[in-house]
Amino acid sequence: MGEEVRQPIAGLVSIFPDMHRELVKVYSTAHGVVIVELRLQGTQAADFPVPGGFIPSNGKAFVVPCCDIFPLEGGKIVSFHCRNIKSIWVAQLTAAAD
Repeated sequence: MGEEVRQPIAGLVSIFPDMHRELVKVYSTAHGVVIVELRLQGTQAADFPVPGGFIPSNGKAFVVPCCDIFPLEGGKIVSFHCRNIKSIWVAQLTAAAD
C-alpha cells in the first residue's frame, strides 16, 4: 500500500519540487471510507508528461482542486485514489503570461 502512494508522488515531486497539499476538509462515511478534500499547489520546474506529449518546463504555479479517497477495512487503509481535474492543471500550466 505504501509504495502505491509513494510512486506517483515521487514522480510529481521531480517535476514540481515545491508541490504541497492544502487540506480543506476531511469526511468519513458509514461505509468505511475517508475522503480528503484538498488543493494541490506548486510550481513547474521540469517537463510535465500529458497525453500526446509534454508541457515544457515553464516556472508556472498551479492550484488544482483534488479529492483523495481512502477505503478502510478493519480500521486500515486498503487502497488510495487521488482524483483531480487534470484539465484545470493543464490549463494553468499552459495559460499565456499576463
